[in-house]
Amino acid sequence: MYHKEITNPRTGRKITLKTWKIEPRTILDLLKQKKIESGRDLSFMLLNDEESIETMQDQEHGDNSENNFALSIFENALDWRLGMTVLNFIRGVVKKYRKLPKPFEIGVTRKGDIFLILNSGRIVVA
Repeated sequence: MYHKEITNPRTGRKITLKTWKIEPRTILDLLKQKKIESGRDLSFMLLNDEESIETMQDQEHGDNSENNFALSIFENALDWRLGMTVLNFIRGVVKKYRKLPKPFEIGVTRKGDIFLILNSGRIVVA
């Protein structure tokens, strides 16, 4: 996980995202090996990298999900939504173009909004 600043395509304002790099080929391999079986497993994998855990520990203070990343995960159902968004995007691209998408990024705001950032620079609101 790392932080990235983008321009929100809906509002035109700059926002900071907590972002993960997604390699569709790796996701497909993990699905074939049965290491992940659902969107929740994928979300768990994303949220358990060292940076994510460190961010959760650093932001444990407060009872507001905008200030507390760990609380935000549950309040915004990120433990399901991140993985489901990634899997749905990959399935949609495979269905339409008959090939895997290129590596992309998935990011989440403090409020729980999810964005897909494609290699072309295009930002998709999920």
